[in-house]
Amino acid sequence: MSVPLDPLTDLPIMPFRNRRALDAQWADALRLHGIQKFADPQPPEPPPELRQAIEQFNRGEFWECHETLEDIWRESPYPFRLFFHAVIKTAVGFHHLSGHNRHGARVKLRDGVELLELFQPEWMGVRTDLLLTDAKEWLSYVEASTISWPELDRRAKPSIYPLSLDGRGLG
Repeated sequence: MSVPLDPLTDLPIMPFRNRRALDAQWADALRLHGIQKFADPQPPEPPPELRQAIEQFNRGEFWECHETLEDIWRESPYPFRLFFHAVIKTAVGFHHLSGHNRHGARVKLRDGVELLELFQPEWMGVRTDLLLTDAKEWLSYVEASTISWPELDRRAKPSIYPLSLDGRGLG
């Protein structure tokens, strides 16, 4: 077992190489210390692309949501980049679900759930608790032994809910 890292002094905030390993180290640090250790009393204003991505997600334009957030994800420092990656993976999971790609939906929704759990109950003006609940519910459908695609197609797709109480966030 390795010695726990102090995420504020030992982890770089940008991946210069070996991004997946650094993502895993940051995820471990967030699980160990919680997102509150990284929360700024004056959080940065969410980028306008996040609002656009939320609107796309809520219209069922899951691939477009992914495309909108991809550049921001690549350019963002930790822990923000893991948040954007959580939304991207969740959106791609729903994109695969829309195309009846069970394996793709399962893999990406699992990845999204794993990352969303790090940003509870809200982060960057987004109700991550509600998105996590929805992602887990849909993941349970694709992990079931049988899938009724017509039934899933009729179900209302999930939404991303921005915060609107107290004037913070995107709402």
